[in-house]
Amino acid sequence: MYAVFAGVFIAIARAEGAQGCARKGAAAFAIAVLAIILDTQRTLFPSWFFALAVPLHWLVLIFTADAFLARHGERIPRKPAALLFAVGLVINFWATFIVDRVDIRVPNASTICILLLTLALPKFYHPKMRMLEKLTATAITATWLSYIVRFAIYFIWGQSHEYAVGSLWSQYMMMFYFTSAIITLTLAILLILTITADIVDRHHMATTVDALTGISNRRGYDLMVERQGTEMPPIGAVMMVDLDRFKNINDDHGHAIGDAVLVATALALEKGCSGFAQVARLGGEEFAILVHRTHRDAAGHLAQLLKSAIAAMRLDAPLDHIGFTASIGVARLAKGESVGDAMRRADMALYKAKNEGRNRVELSPDAPDEDAVRAAA
Repeated sequence: MYAVFAGVFIAIARAEGAQGCARKGAAAFAIAVLAIILDTQRTLFPSWFFALAVPLHWLVLIFTADAFLARHGERIPRKPAALLFAVGLVINFWATFIVDRVDIRVPNASTICILLLTLALPKFYHPKMRMLEKLTATAITATWLSYIVRFAIYFIWGQSHEYAVGSLWSQYMMMFYFTSAIITLTLAILLILTITADIVDRHHMATTVDALTGISNRRGYDLMVERQGTEMPPIGAVMMVDLDRFKNINDDHGHAIGDAVLVATALALEKGCSGFAQVARLGGEEFAILVHRTHRDAAGHLAQLLKSAIAAMRLDAPLDHIGFTASIGVARLAKGESVGDAMRRADMALYKAKNEGRNRVELSPDAPDEDAVRAAA
């Protein structure tokens, strides 16, 4: 089973390239295979080789935890983990080659496992955990608890003598291998699900996120409109934002500076709209903003703040400091009006802002709501 999962993670790592989770998962299960061989096939190796099985088991825990944490750029704290590993290794070798005390080796092995998982556990709990992350945190916590329970059972059952006489088939080791198999199967499945979810998210982002600015692209904008009221807040107003004389910036300073202007604008819009609206780049120098319904009446004021923030920015260029401005058209949704219709009104307001001097905000007259239209009819 361990070899199969090692092969699965190696295949995923080769296929996906930069999948740190898969690489660490492959390392964990490959080391686990080696540890099991050393521990169960002792007649095939020199007698002292079995002493390596325990530190290899510790490495399995470290790499397994790191495989899950890698998706968030985290890992087990290295210095404390290295210290625990070194102390445990010294005790393990001393109790194997100097005094030959199984009643020291087994508690030492379990203690290091428990402490390594104790280091890792806080990294698995963070705000806004998704379902898969909650399941993973629960599984790691259950693994930690299983080591504590097995550690207690070893002393309650008085297993030190039985383990010393026939370690492989003692009650303790039979329980150890059985529970380890369940834990391994659970963690392997969760890791595969985690890697799969990350791959899906990455490919989804590639189709919905603008590669240059990092905000939503046109497809992402369409999805936000489609999901309003369910996965996204209901939309109360829309804005069309267009950089003024952007072609001149590209012509005078080059496309690299033009790209920097687009990135700076996207950052300013994202920062200014945080908690109030979603931002998307529709293409070229044109951006769309979807204002939450709860902030509908403040849309005009928000647009003025965004215009001022953009006008205040300066970018360094060779021999120059570049300033730039934007024009914004705003339309508040009437009752029963579609986002598409409101966007058309915002676009007309933007056109007016451009014609009347640029670096302006124009608010489209509110459309009659469906109740007023019905009453007039």
